[in-house]
Amino acid sequence: MNPVHRHRELSCTEVLRSSTIFPVLRSGLQRVTLLAAVDAMKSRASAETGFSQDPQTLPVGIYPAALAQRRLWFLDQLQGPTSAYNVHVGLWLYGALDLKALQASLQMIVDRHESLRTCFALTRNELIQLALPSSTVVLPFTDFSAAPDPYPQVYDLAKQEVALPFDLSQEPLFRARVIRIASEEHVFLCTMHHTITDAWSMQVFVKELSILYDSLIRGIAPTLPELPVQYGDYSKWQFQVLETELVQNQVAYWRDRLEGAAPVLDLPQAAPRPSEQTLAGATRTFPVPGELMSTIKSLATSQQATVFMLLLAAFKVLLYRYSGQPDVLVGVPVAGRNQLETEGLIGFFVDTLVLRDDLSGNPSFRDLLAEVRETTLGAFANGDVPFDKIVETLQPQRDLRYNPIFQVMFSVIKSAIRSHTFGNISAYPYVVYPSTSIFDLSAAFVEDSDGNWWLQFDFNTDLFREERIAAMCEDYIGLLRGIASDPEARIDTLPVVSLPQSTVTAQPPSKMTNRAEEKKLNASSWASFGRNRRQSPGIYELEEALLVDIWKDVLGVPKIGRHDNFFDLGGHSLLAARLVREVQNATGRKIPVSAIFKAPTVATLARLIKDGSCFTAEPVSMKLREGANRIPFFAIAAPGVDAIGFGFLARTLAEEQPVYKLQGPGALVAGRPFQKEELRKLAQEYITAMRSVQPHGPFCLGGMCDGVQIAQEMIIELESQSEKVSLFAIFDTWVLENSQDRRLWAVDYYLNRLRSFHRLPLKQQLATVTRALMRGVRRHRATQTAWNRAYWPGEDFQPPRFRAPVLLFKRPRQPFFYVRDPELGWGTRSKSGVEVCEVDCGHFDFLRPPYVQRIGERLQARLREINEGAQATQLAV
Repeated sequence: MNPVHRHRELSCTEVLRSSTIFPVLRSGLQRVTLLAAVDAMKSRASAETGFSQDPQTLPVGIYPAALAQRRLWFLDQLQGPTSAYNVHVGLWLYGALDLKALQASLQMIVDRHESLRTCFALTRNELIQLALPSSTVVLPFTDFSAAPDPYPQVYDLAKQEVALPFDLSQEPLFRARVIRIASEEHVFLCTMHHTITDAWSMQVFVKELSILYDSLIRGIAPTLPELPVQYGDYSKWQFQVLETELVQNQVAYWRDRLEGAAPVLDLPQAAPRPSEQTLAGATRTFPVPGELMSTIKSLATSQQATVFMLLLAAFKVLLYRYSGQPDVLVGVPVAGRNQLETEGLIGFFVDTLVLRDDLSGNPSFRDLLAEVRETTLGAFANGDVPFDKIVETLQPQRDLRYNPIFQVMFSVIKSAIRSHTFGNISAYPYVVYPSTSIFDLSAAFVEDSDGNWWLQFDFNTDLFREERIAAMCEDYIGLLRGIASDPEARIDTLPVVSLPQSTVTAQPPSKMTNRAEEKKLNASSWASFGRNRRQSPGIYELEEALLVDIWKDVLGVPKIGRHDNFFDLGGHSLLAARLVREVQNATGRKIPVSAIFKAPTVATLARLIKDGSCFTAEPVSMKLREGANRIPFFAIAAPGVDAIGFGFLARTLAEEQPVYKLQGPGALVAGRPFQKEELRKLAQEYITAMRSVQPHGPFCLGGMCDGVQIAQEMIIELESQSEKVSLFAIFDTWVLENSQDRRLWAVDYYLNRLRSFHRLPLKQQLATVTRALMRGVRRHRATQTAWNRAYWPGEDFQPPRFRAPVLLFKRPRQPFFYVRDPELGWGTRSKSGVEVCEVDCGHFDFLRPPYVQRIGERLQARLREINEGAQATQLAV
């Protein structure tokens, strides 16, 4: 079986894994922590009743059901018991399994998470959660080790486990089972109802199970961080948040965004839709060539988009070509954990964003990708509204034949099993494909724990046959190859294998286009305004009137003045992305998002578009947060790289803290290390840009990956000019030189190359060998020599020294081929020492929610100390 685990949901760190940088302002919703809100609710309840409302002191914890839980409960009543909403995880365990330790670990998790002791009840027309104070874990054990061929029997039993419905009125809404295949080979299967879990929760579950099991078999006391809240606290808080002005404004955004959409996406089907959804389904998984994914990643970076955005844009092209409908709506699952306190909880947090794009007019794929990027950013900027609230607001016509608003789901996810280590034994995913599908079609790109990629389709078998899904996979992969070879191609000309090459999809006017036509002003009209400006001042007023109308729609503000600042009116970078899209729709002119930051008023933006100055290259320095009279923090990024993480970081810092991004406009340096002269030139360029903001120190810098090299060069240069650098923040980045064990590095390098080669089809393997023989190894050796010189510069190398103190954020576990140094080599370079802060996440998750919140809190504390010290020095002087 393919080593891939099936999940429906996607964390937001995956959606925005890499993208162009943008400034993000903290929302009012996120300023109030969930923990503070829960404490306030408990205090009010105690004052009103005279006794504690802590669920730990009550026989049963009683909470309102969250909105998403209400929807699934209602569907359970409507459709009857079904396994369609069962979520499971399977572990294939190799080694001497300790069943008592496993059951004890499971019991500790149940004791720890109220959601695993929860059921539902309808009282006084209100659906409530009942969290029992305790629940004893039962772990059934089935032994097939005596069977001649146990594997089919094991899978049949596992499939029965996954297919067994739950009674939502009876706890527990989860079950686990161990199946023995041999004395040191077992399958552990845990199935939960979706009302108490989601994909993120399953990752939490597997991680805690592994930690507890490892502690028990080693005879040490298990320790996990205390949970600040429980899921019931979150559900209470959710209903309070729905009444806030912020959420009401976001509801208005979704109403405007989704109104007028077609009720259903009509894909070619094998049979007419049944009168009611049967939820009958199947799952098919296909390998994705590693070289194709590498190309897609590079292309996405070059287009300042994420891999998720590019794959989604391609998927929308496929849906459009199949259906002939240019107005394409696709659901995207997101983690729904905007509060730090929810990070470690097991519960039903996952939510859905509906991404709507207009593919009419046969745009180039590059232009479509830009639109999908803006759509995605706009959706995430308004992602605090639960999908169920949006449905309630839109009141779509209900039809039992299909889901409301959207019928197709898309995601890019990781396997719940991120490590093969499970105590003293090894764990691998055990995949069980269910026979249900809650949507017409769900497509998921899945990265497994070994870095392999898979394309998984869940599909309704009443509508699609397996042959059609196999052809769809071939079409999708072929489409991605076409995009990779020519991103400028028009979407109607991109290859779709199962469609005739001569076919050009009919393009009926989309309702999105019709809505935009109400305020449409084409490019020629805009250009004529510019030509006639001196002759007719009234024309210039018309331009501004058009922009005022757009600003009102985007900001939801009834009155806009010519000189009102977009950001003072509540705008932020993601609303700026939406504003740019609306201006482009109205004028036919492509403008960058940075234009809004250069010209944040109606008058200045109209003038900027007129003279064309908004089409110049991005500045080296970009303001991410205005701040007040504080020492700025400068985030250093190498040219061309994904720098969105610094936008997330700026969002976590105090409102009075100024934050700037320094990033050169050049192309991405890939496949080779930076040359010393390149670093010196970039450092000088960045220092010049930084001094235009802050002429003199003390300076505060931070960077990640290649940005750290540039920042180090800047610090050395600044200190040679007698300037003070008070902070060098480093995000999970080693010193470059002499940080890796040469032999272990070689093992890792050639193993990765070998894995990539084996994942290729036979024809591509032969082609790869042929190309290698034709090309020879000269170029490879030259590149490898460049890396060798960078990593291992020789005995004469003297590491640079600087006075700036280092604040190092790092993962607890570093790759095996690095030397053993808890300070990642920076202790030998900073004369002021290294403070180490560990963050338990992946390298690429560092500056992504929710982990960036922890980093931001510690970074803000250090910046506050530096600012207070600087103020004290000024007062003393």
